[in-house]
Amino acid sequence: MKTKHLILLGLAALLMSACGAPKAPDKDIVILFENDVHCAVDGYAKFGALKHEMQAQTPYVAVVSAGDFVQGAAMGSITSGESIITIMNAVGYDAVVIGNHEFDYGVPQMKHLMSELKADVVCCNLSDNNNNMLYPAYTIKQFGDVKVAFVGAATPTTFTSSTPTFFEDERGNLLYSFHADDSFKLIERAAKEARKNGADYVVLLSHLGDDTETDCSPDMIRATSGIDVVLDGHAHHILNKRINNDKGKPVILASTGTAFQRMGKLTINTNGELSVELINSANYKEKAPEVVEAIAKINQQLEDRINAVVGYTDVALTMLKFNEREVRRGETNLADFLTDAFRAETGADVAIMNGGGIRNQIDKGEITFGEIYSVMPFNNKLCVIECTGQQILDALELGVSLEPEENGSFMQVSGMRYSYDISIPSSVLYDSHNIFVGVGDTRRVTSVEVQDKETGEWTPLDVNKTYTVGGQSYALLNKGAEGVFVGTKRVTCETCNDRTDVQAVVDYMQKIGKISAKEYGKPQKRVTVVK
Repeated sequence: MKTKHLILLGLAALLMSACGAPKAPDKDIVILFENDVHCAVDGYAKFGALKHEMQAQTPYVAVVSAGDFVQGAAMGSITSGESIITIMNAVGYDAVVIGNHEFDYGVPQMKHLMSELKADVVCCNLSDNNNNMLYPAYTIKQFGDVKVAFVGAATPTTFTSSTPTFFEDERGNLLYSFHADDSFKLIERAAKEARKNGADYVVLLSHLGDDTETDCSPDMIRATSGIDVVLDGHAHHILNKRINNDKGKPVILASTGTAFQRMGKLTINTNGELSVELINSANYKEKAPEVVEAIAKINQQLEDRINAVVGYTDVALTMLKFNEREVRRGETNLADFLTDAFRAETGADVAIMNGGGIRNQIDKGEITFGEIYSVMPFNNKLCVIECTGQQILDALELGVSLEPEENGSFMQVSGMRYSYDISIPSSVLYDSHNIFVGVGDTRRVTSVEVQDKETGEWTPLDVNKTYTVGGQSYALLNKGAEGVFVGTKRVTCETCNDRTDVQAVVDYMQKIGKISAKEYGKPQKRVTVVK
């Protein structure tokens, strides 16, 4: 009977193999994951402790990231990402994919940071203009007899969601490609190649996001096969669900939100079953001593600069409304203040700032240098351009084109006010790289007025008149905000002097003494929605 039983088990195993059932590990495989940390460095200490906890339970533990880790707060910006890499090395990562914000310090710095990171960097859809891939499409890790492949995919929108000119030469020719037209095919090709090279499971480290109009992770799952799990980033959502691929097989789609809201735990158990648990970081108290030490050392090195008090505000300056990013679809008092600072410091007729460049809020009371950096962490330069009223009108139209959805190109303004009607269909046109081309037959922006700097009087925007516009290099010079200001003329600005946007705001605060609730207690009705 015993022999017969063993024969039956053997036949069952052969049948499972023939049906493509995955190989089961002899002990649980645990893959810890995160995405969109954005310099929330205290979370790494808990993440490191979770790694130690899992290593005490199974020898098969890996740590991975779905991107966007080197940018988001003063510590990252001041060190151009170096400090974050040091902390991640203290945790000990196995594989990462590049997020769009890994490029925010330029492509050469991105390459340097990735070379310093002691982990495999994977990305199947990033190449130079000679079609040479910058990084391997995947890496395979072995856990006993079982092999797990980690494929990487960056969002094709990186070209516009980072700084477009970083990916071009001085003539505007593209030096790199994110393969927007065939990224899904490249992902599937990498997954199938990994299978051919022995991978029993394929995990996609995805920085696609689940809510982008094109190339989103759910659409990718439905269009591909060969992937078991998608660990997703970019959208900052907390996800743990299953979506059927093009063969009808359920694929796990998981994401941890942002800034370590959750810590992800993917388990492949001894039956070959896959499951994801999202651990609330607020409820997890343990911290890895070696990571705590690495963070403390960096904090000590940067403490004097980050904690320096540079201003005071009588009122909280906000970017949110009902926990939504209001700066991406409406006016806020923080946006009013920042654009006022840019207008005052440049002397321009008007100032403009895209809402997506505002990344944090400022509490009432003393304001530190680090707080300003957390609001604007991209190291943009202060600058002035000269353009027509028509170009300004187009920029405003682009900004409201996605209403009522968020839009990082929504324009916050100073020295100007405008209204728009979202019942009018948007006719903004883009090219294949999502760069602004023009506006069609309909316009949502219904009126625009410009304020005279001397008299304070308001007059209608003249589309044929030339105006000076102050603001950040991202939108005005570097094709940010979908390149709406491409073709404008840069103006010599003696007060800019290669100053960063952060330093300009700090200088402005020190001139005015404090931010008053009387002036900035609420938005100043610079942007009005026509009902």
